[in-house]
Amino acid sequence: MARATATERCGVLLVDKPEGPTSHDVVGFVRWVLNEQGVGHCGTLDPLASGLLVVCVGAATRLVPYLSAVDKVYRARFGLGRATTTADRAGETIAEAPVTPTQVRAAVNVLKDMCGALELPPPAYSAVKLEGRPAHALARRGEVLALPPRPMELRSVTEIEVGDDAIDATCAVSKGTYIRSLAEELGRRVGLPAHLAGLRRLACGGLDLAAAVPVLVSARLPDRAGAPPKFRLGLAEAGPREAMRARLEAALRPPGEVLPFPVRRVAGAESDALAGLLHGRVVGGDALPAVAPTLAEGHEAAARQALWFPDALVVVRLDGAEWRPEKVLHVAAPAAEADS
Repeated sequence: MARATATERCGVLLVDKPEGPTSHDVVGFVRWVLNEQGVGHCGTLDPLASGLLVVCVGAATRLVPYLSAVDKVYRARFGLGRATTTADRAGETIAEAPVTPTQVRAAVNVLKDMCGALELPPPAYSAVKLEGRPAHALARRGEVLALPPRPMELRSVTEIEVGDDAIDATCAVSKGTYIRSLAEELGRRVGLPAHLAGLRRLACGGLDLAAAVPVLVSARLPDRAGAPPKFRLGLAEAGPREAMRARLEAALRPPGEVLPFPVRRVAGAESDALAGLLHGRVVGGDALPAVAPTLAEGHEAAARQALWFPDALVVVRLDGAEWRPEKVLHVAAPAAEADS
């Protein structure tokens, strides 16, 4: 089991990604500002989407599988009467049809009825891998793709607003659900061309966009023939790189504050009793309180919790009748809040 060293930076940024840049652009910007190669995000946002992008820094990148597997909440605009090559508003139009108020009202009911488990194909312009290559790269070469359906789930649809040819709604979905796929399925069920006209991510698990800092701004650079759009990123009113670095450092949140399962401090005699976890050893199932199972990308669902030792964070998984260490990050626990 690999370990992070005590000298590594370790934290999580909640970033409000603007429209335009890719999620990879944001990761590259954070790498450059912090001079830190260990940076990764916890769930791609398409270039035309905005909102919450969870970015792990330093040793915290080892927690990406846990932070990626959570449900997401989006504010989505479903456009009716137009279908596109990319299933969003930026694509080339491939079908159009007039839309009546009756059809829009019907589409609202259909969208509500879509709540539940679904089997839908991902969009052709997506990061899904086909024989090791991203589908979007093949689609841009003109290849016609037929991606197999995969499990998705629309958990709820709320705060619905209706326009002449669009529906705005707040959608809670499972990990792996493409909102563009929902838009295309909505159109199929209603009998109209449809696309995703706008998207903003509001939450990832228990992490909310309202807590996102700092404010990221972007400026589009001059286009180059045959190349995707490029953007210069920065922080609002932050000034030079050193000032931006200070802003990002201040915004880093301890990993124990953002994990999607219980986190508890251990110290004193309990710390001594559980110290074997720091060295890859298991402890009995009754050594820790019971918790509900959670998902982790690339791992089976299991009961998990994290333990803050004075100088390490340990993620443990219930394996039969034993708690087994899954990740050990050698980072100091944040200071405990004083009792009020």
